[in-house]
Amino acid sequence: MPAALGLTACDFAQDALDRGDLCLDILDIALFDPNPSNADEAREDVRDRADRIDRIAGRASDDELRDAAEKTAKELRSAAGENLEAGSVPEYVSEQNGRLKALRKTCTDLGDFG
Repeated sequence: MPAALGLTACDFAQDALDRGDLCLDILDIALFDPNPSNADEAREDVRDRADRIDRIAGRASDDELRDAAEKTAKELRSAAGENLEAGSVPEYVSEQNGRLKALRKTCTDLGDFG
């Protein structure tokens, strides 16, 4: 019995570390300031970041992190719509915290592994 508990604790710790690593990767990609001087470059950059986050989401071992990452990528794509202009970049940046709220909660909620 103690050996089984030890393995469970190790699995919990590894799952938490894996989630933490993926969260850091996602946040590193998602937290940025688009180039305000060139809307086309900003749009391409945002879409590329969304694609990178989708690839990371595919590696997630738990559904909550995968869902939060996919939602973040979807919202990034939405923010990179054709109406993205240099003037809308400050608005994008000001909405960034709301956009990442679910992801941050998922990344810090270790109760999923208990």
